[in-house]
Amino acid sequence: MYKYLAISILFLMHLNAQDINESTATFFDDCKTTEYALGNITVCGEVETEISIELSTLPLRSFPFKEVKQISTDKKRFIGSYFVTGYSLYDIIANVKIKKVNEEEFRPPVDIYVIVENEEGEKAVFSWGELFYSKDNFKSIITKSIAPINPSKGKMEWPVSESTRLICGYDMTNERFISNPTKITLKSAPGEYSKERMENIFSSEIKVIKDDTEIAITEIGDKIRKISFEHIGYGHGRGFKGISQKEGFLLKDILNNVLTFYSNDLRSSLLIVSAKDGYRVTYSLAEIINRNDLEDFLLFDCGEATDAGRFTSFTTADFFVDRNVRSIEKIEIIEIK
Repeated sequence: MYKYLAISILFLMHLNAQDINESTATFFDDCKTTEYALGNITVCGEVETEISIELSTLPLRSFPFKEVKQISTDKKRFIGSYFVTGYSLYDIIANVKIKKVNEEEFRPPVDIYVIVENEEGEKAVFSWGELFYSKDNFKSIITKSIAPINPSKGKMEWPVSESTRLICGYDMTNERFISNPTKITLKSAPGEYSKERMENIFSSEIKVIKDDTEIAITEIGDKIRKISFEHIGYGHGRGFKGISQKEGFLLKDILNNVLTFYSNDLRSSLLIVSAKDGYRVTYSLAEIINRNDLEDFLLFDCGEATDAGRFTSFTTADFFVDRNVRSIEKIEIIEIK
C-alpha cells in the first residue's frame, strides 16, 4: 500500500512541476505559432559571384530567446520570451565562395565582416568569426516562424512581429533585430596594416581609437573584473593546443571604462583588433558588449614578456582560438554606414 501511495505522490508532483496547462513535457509548444512567407536573399560583396539564395532550400534552426529593448542609458524593457525557427546566417553564407580583396596580403578570413540589411536601409553588422568560429553558430537567424512562450500561470501574452526579422539569440538587447532582411554583404576590414612579418611585435600599450578619439591603455586597474577558468585550446589549422589555466580581464568592461556607446553603435559598429605585424581580427561591437550568454571576451596582461607581447585578446565564445590576437597594438572601432 505504501508503495502505491509513494507512486501516486510522485505522479502528482510531476503534474505540478509540468503544470496542468502544459500539453507536453516541453514548455515551448503551447502557444500559437506565427508563420512568415520568405523568398530569396542576396549575398554579395567580396564573393566570387553575387548569388540569390532561396531560403527554403536551407535547414531550419530553432532556439528559445528573451527579447529586451534598451530604453535609456541605464534602463531596459523586457519585450517577451519566444521560441523561434528560421534560417541561420551561417547556413546562408556557408556555401558562398569568398574572394577577399586583400587575399594576397592577408589570407585568413578572420578580418571579414558581414552586413545584413533591408530595403529601408537598416543595417546589422556581424563579424565573420561570430558566425563561423563560434561554439554556437546557429543563433543568428531570419525567422520562418515564432511562438511566444507565455507564462503558464500568468495572464500576459507577449507581442509577435507582423513580419519576419533577423533574430540574434545571444544579444542582450534587440539592436540587431532588423525586419525583412534582403541582402547580406561580405567585406574585409578597412585600413592600412604592416605587411612585414617581424619577430618582435611587443607593444607596451593599446591604442583605442573611435572617431576622433584616441586613448592609450597602459594599465588595466583594479576596477575591471577578472575571470579565471580552465581552457582547452584548439586551432582551426593545427588542432589541439593544450589545456591551460586562463585568467583575464573582461574586455567589455575595459572598453566601457574609456568610451561611451549608444544603441546605433551596437547595431552597426565593428572592432578591428591588430598587432604590429599586421595580424588583425574583426569583432562586432555587439558580440563584445551586448551578450546575454556570459561568454564575455577577455584581455590578458602578460606584463613585459616579449615573446607573448603585453596584451592578448581571448575570444571566450569561440570554438577555435584563431581570433585571439597576441600583442595587441590597436583596437579601432568603426561605424559601418
